[in-house]
Amino acid sequence: MAKREAWVVRAGEEIQDKVEKASVLAIGWRKMGDLKELKEREEFRERHESIYGETGARSAMGAGQLYRFVREMRKGDLVVSPLRASLEVLIGEVTGDYTHNPGQVSTDYPNIRPVKWSKKVSRDDLSAGLRRSLGGLATVFQVSDHLSEVEGLLTKQPGNGPPPPDTPAPYHEEVEATADDMISDVLMNRIGPYEFQQLVAGLLRAMGFRTRVSAPGADGGVDIRAFPDALGFQSPRIRVQVKHRKGSAGAPEVQQLAGATKGENYNGLFVSTGDFTNQAKTEADRHTHITLMDRDEFVRLLLEHYEKLEPEYQALIPLRKVYIPTRSG
Repeated sequence: MAKREAWVVRAGEEIQDKVEKASVLAIGWRKMGDLKELKEREEFRERHESIYGETGARSAMGAGQLYRFVREMRKGDLVVSPLRASLEVLIGEVTGDYTHNPGQVSTDYPNIRPVKWSKKVSRDDLSAGLRRSLGGLATVFQVSDHLSEVEGLLTKQPGNGPPPPDTPAPYHEEVEATADDMISDVLMNRIGPYEFQQLVAGLLRAMGFRTRVSAPGADGGVDIRAFPDALGFQSPRIRVQVKHRKGSAGAPEVQQLAGATKGENYNGLFVSTGDFTNQAKTEADRHTHITLMDRDEFVRLLLEHYEKLEPEYQALIPLRKVYIPTRSG
């Protein structure tokens, strides 16, 4: 079962009473139309760019919020919705999937999620950290660092109070989400398949492995071989399949990698800039030596080991460290 998340979803001030009465979340971007047909983050970004004419960070942020609302939010997740006029917040639980319904709340807010509103509390009842998160600019963002506090408020138990010192201020979720979207844009649109293959190899070297990279062309399901020692005798030995694509990888490709690692004491790693179908994930579960890595997981590891990347790969994905204020205790 997927981990429960906590979200902030802002309702436009003119519809806050309506979303409470209708037991829904409602967000805008009406020109985007029905989003059910969009599956990948890249599809959301492309439609956003084509409709609003924005590129770069602005487009990535808008498209990313829609992607999270439609594809990442799950039934059972908790949601906090600020009520500006009364200085209160609604707290509830998501009860169903995304729908496009311009007639339910407002034609300007046609993107809908059903929710069971269970409680309305004063902002003064929130920890300082959660209150600060409500002051951000985004319409949809996670606040899962405060999940236990939101659960406590929902069940009438006292919250956990302010997080410990040196915890990043909650708006870091917005900054991180925007940065992740921008890095994803670079991976998809500014580097090619073979450059991405080389970048994956560079990341493995930053993690302490030696690598051998296959030349472009037919590779039999293996693009990179990785070892902890120069000769390739020590374990773990890894064979890596790399796909630079927008769509989802399927079960046959996972089967191909499983076949390429069978009986040779190899682990298999499948790295894709897209997603994986449910059948692909099921197939990987059948092979305990196979690991799937989608774009989000790759970005997480890239950021974790970025400072150890070789300069040519840092130049390929140029990033700058940003310091975010922390609480002072």
